[in-house]
Amino acid sequence: MVRIVWTSMLIILLMSFFCAPVASELTDDEVIHFFLNIYNPHVNEIIPEIPLIESVFGGQVIHIIIEKPGENIELSAVTGPDGYITELESGEPENPTLRLISNESVVQRIRNSDDPVAETNEALINGDISYEGVGIKQEISVTIVKVVHFFAELFNVI
Repeated sequence: MVRIVWTSMLIILLMSFFCAPVASELTDDEVIHFFLNIYNPHVNEIIPEIPLIESVFGGQVIHIIIEKPGENIELSAVTGPDGYITELESGEPENPTLRLISNESVVQRIRNSDDPVAETNEALINGDISYEGVGIKQEISVTIVKVVHFFAELFNVI
């Protein structure tokens, strides 16, 4: 009798393991869809309308890196002066001016959120999405923007 119970429990355990849904890996196309359909329509809500901050994200060639186990997703994005992505394709850009780094779980969290704009802003504030300038001039600009953004958040300006 005990053997039948243990065998039944083992079968149930194995069935639940093999039948449980497996989290799917994020693909290049899903990340591109995210940027074009979540980021672009809400860019004015994500990038504050402060000229200094807009200048860091506007008119850039951005190397987007989404870290994930196995192989990262790397995209090349070009933004217009207002920060909207005008070109987006798979692969590393030739001469990036800005690098945007996050990971698969953050992108999935934002995609599955009831409020992806708020979730994106929270990820930027918490450092789950980081950005850095490429080259001395852009590194300095980004550092200044991060300081200004910090104080603007601190004093509820944005």
